[in-house]
Amino acid sequence: MSPNRLPSLRRELVRLTTVVAFCWLVVLGFTVTWAVRHEVDDLLDEALREAAEVMYGVLTTAPELAENSAALPEVLPAPAHEEKFVWQIVDGRGQVVRRSHKAPPQALSDVTRRGLFDQSGQWRVYGIPMTGPLPRMLYVAQVARERNEARYEAVGTVLLAALTVSLLWVLLLRQRVDRGLRPLAQLARQIESYDPLEASTEPEPGDRAETEAISEAVRTLGRSLAQKVRAERAFSACAAHSLRTPLAGMDAQLALAQREPPEAQPGRLERVRAALTRLTRVVQSLLALFRAGEHWALDLRPCRLTELLAEIPVEGLTVTVEDDVEFLADPDLTTIALVNLLDNAVRFGARHVRVHGGRDSSRVCIRVQDDGHGITQERWIAVTRALQLPESSADVGLGLRLASMVAQAHGGCLILPAPVHDQLGFLVEVWFAAVPTNATERVPLRVG
Repeated sequence: MSPNRLPSLRRELVRLTTVVAFCWLVVLGFTVTWAVRHEVDDLLDEALREAAEVMYGVLTTAPELAENSAALPEVLPAPAHEEKFVWQIVDGRGQVVRRSHKAPPQALSDVTRRGLFDQSGQWRVYGIPMTGPLPRMLYVAQVARERNEARYEAVGTVLLAALTVSLLWVLLLRQRVDRGLRPLAQLARQIESYDPLEASTEPEPGDRAETEAISEAVRTLGRSLAQKVRAERAFSACAAHSLRTPLAGMDAQLALAQREPPEAQPGRLERVRAALTRLTRVVQSLLALFRAGEHWALDLRPCRLTELLAEIPVEGLTVTVEDDVEFLADPDLTTIALVNLLDNAVRFGARHVRVHGGRDSSRVCIRVQDDGHGITQERWIAVTRALQLPESSADVGLGLRLASMVAQAHGGCLILPAPVHDQLGFLVEVWFAAVPTNATERVPLRVG
């Protein structure tokens, strides 16, 4: 679906507020029209009744006006004006005796009718019987058109006010919707610039409960992604670091096999094949070690230090096992740790490495002492601090980091003893738990 066709929360809210305002206006219009019409009719009827009572009082006071006398004209004189109410005096035969100048010449009712009634849809009439020897009726009427104009004017005024209020309400609601959705827009811009590997770019929680929940979910997801990215980067670097030495040994074996007579090649190729099998197991162990957040069962087996070192050919380096030890560990992961420690020794100028094995009641220790360049006190402090951090640091090499992870996977740790003044080379201690775990028990391995 195109982004322009995706449902918009803002459009939905604006549409909802507009529909609500329109429905409110319609309901209000019907209600106000009904109420105002009845109220206006009541007021006009009351005014019509009061006008009839006033006219009745005047005619009662001057009875000669109501008599059928030729001395008085049928239409009484009056100044020019817009007559809102007209009146008639009708005798018992239905003849108009007296009337106002705007009143019709015919009687407003063929029969005697009292009180309020409508006549032909043109007049609203109020009838009052007159006192006297002859039966007479006083009819005071108002033109229906005048009443309709009064109704429409009142209803129109109220509806105009209601429409104005409704429009203002819609505008205010739309403004409030825009203001309410503004934190979401700000959060969207923050997420666009969010780099999970840079903690400083994490989106702010905002001042709304909804944005705080979204921001926290994005931060949690970002940290998980950052952890996986760091694990993949560390795996790539550690794999290249750990596989360099075994591949170099295999290349050397194949080069020697090319120069040896044919009868000696099967033995050389067998050693290459064994090394390839070991290399496959090392890759599998590396994958297991870098499965961040998952659980992996260590392949615990009895391991002997001399046998592990015998399978790690390091060119140009002499390895002496001064104290052999047998312990329970994952042989492939342990080999990874030893390969990286020996490779580090070669890279820092070592020619000879002494390996000591030992144990106490609860732990096994493998001490690797080389005769290389060693380490300064300042450098030792920086590396020791970096090893204590949960994430990778430029102050510690991949070899030490990987060996430390293997030790932690076995319930132990990697320790760098403080260098002494006359110490030659570099000393590393890798501690394993004497019984780290059962072969079927899951051990959590986490990176970063």
